[in-house]
Amino acid sequence: MSTILTPRGTPSALRRRGVTPPEGTDGRTSTSRRAGLLALFVTFSAGIHAALAPEHLKEMPPLGYAFIAAAAIGCVLAFALISRPDDPRIPLLAGLFCVGQIAAWALFVTVRVPGFAGTPEGIETIALVSKAAELAAVALAVSPALPRRPPSASAPSAP
Repeated sequence: MSTILTPRGTPSALRRRGVTPPEGTDGRTSTSRRAGLLALFVTFSAGIHAALAPEHLKEMPPLGYAFIAAAAIGCVLAFALISRPDDPRIPLLAGLFCVGQIAAWALFVTVRVPGFAGTPEGIETIALVSKAAELAAVALAVSPALPRRPPSASAPSAP
């Protein structure tokens, strides 16, 4: 049997049978699904930072250590997101962490940073991929905090 989603997001087959739909099927992403996606983006960024740490340790040791710290913190945040998906503080912390990484990268590619001889660095594709994942993580982290718009009067209502 195929399940067709209605405008409200409730599977029509469940409504016909009078079954209560699982939590999170009201058209919004459930808390655990959002936490899982956020953990995926944070882990992806952490993996990139871990992979680039050896190269940065050779070129600029303090930056290499910062990459190791970013990878470790990202892993801890991803674990916390998965183990406590309903804690609203962890996604916000993950979002702030990703904003910090984006800001630090922007600083390192635009100006000379004291103590880091190789700055400003060139913009590399892998850095843009990492920043895209971090930006997606920020969007997921702040989306529950944004106010919801009430449905418009012209939207069709479900029977």
